[in-house]
Amino acid sequence: MDESSSDQELLVEMPHVQPKTTSIMIKIGLVIAGLYILISILIPIILLIYPIIIKHVVFLNMLKTQTNFTQPETLGLNRVSNFYLNVDNQVSLGIWHFRSPLIKDEFFHNDEDYFQKYLTSNIPIIIYFHGNAYDRSLLTRRELCQKLRDELKYDVITYDYRGFGDSKGEPTEHNLIKDARFIYDWLNKLNNGRRKIYLWGHSLGSAVACQLAVQLSQDKNLGGIIMEAPFMNVHQALLTHWISLFFRWQPWFYSITEKALRKNKLSFETRNHLLKLDCPCILIHSDDDLTVPYIHSKQLLQIGLNARTDNKQKKKLFHFTIDMISYHRSGYGHRLIYQAPKLTSTLKHIIFEEDL
Repeated sequence: MDESSSDQELLVEMPHVQPKTTSIMIKIGLVIAGLYILISILIPIILLIYPIIIKHVVFLNMLKTQTNFTQPETLGLNRVSNFYLNVDNQVSLGIWHFRSPLIKDEFFHNDEDYFQKYLTSNIPIIIYFHGNAYDRSLLTRRELCQKLRDELKYDVITYDYRGFGDSKGEPTEHNLIKDARFIYDWLNKLNNGRRKIYLWGHSLGSAVACQLAVQLSQDKNLGGIIMEAPFMNVHQALLTHWISLFFRWQPWFYSITEKALRKNKLSFETRNHLLKLDCPCILIHSDDDLTVPYIHSKQLLQIGLNARTDNKQKKKLFHFTIDMISYHRSGYGHRLIYQAPKLTSTLKHIIFEEDL
């Protein structure tokens, strides 16, 4: 067979391939459309019958890393100690302490001895409140805590909310704020109110930190609050999350999710609590954040600036200031802002102490 006849055969066979491929693509498209319609019908029904599901969606604490929290050194962490504090008989919180390089290593006999040797100083301390899902051992969380410890020379405390990691108990908004206050009061009492304490919250943790800061409005040891990728409130966070793009145009989405959140007493109203702050506040956000869009921080900043002006006119909340650090087209997204080279040096100029 010569070359020209071979080309003719190919020309005859090729038209049979395209319709077959098109048919498969149509079938796949129909299956996807069918699943989408089914899910769109099931979600509102499930939320109406079992509104508690929304609580699991907000916290995602069922996601675990299976980390051995008692041995942080196996994760490459140095000068990090693990211990537990009992909030009550049913609740214990797993805690990591990233020790300041300014405190020399000493032998200790037990937790109480450790606290006296390593947590009673005048060195400022940061309490880090992580976001939802997983625990304190997540790579981005432990790297942020290390960065803050190493570059600021501060102590850094991070812990898992009840129901997260190896902490015992059931998470609710009320319980998360209760635990946050417990940690703060414990540290403050341990140091007889001598050291400055900063709050750093990421995403859900920023809502926890903000509510705690409002409770501490009269506490002179509160140095300020940093809210990284914060949201206006939890309902707005759900409405603007990238996954909601598939459902939020449907008429049931807004009202049913709002009703489910209300039944579970979940609001995390950062927008309203921001108006009651009486300490310096820094917002940090990246404009390529798809989990909590950048618009949340922009709106919170404007609310804060308006509140600051109003406070001046009414001569109240004198210690409240608000600033924002923005990252544009940086690739940091929702979790990687800590990788910004000048983050801590910038924060030193506007909130943290320059020299210890």
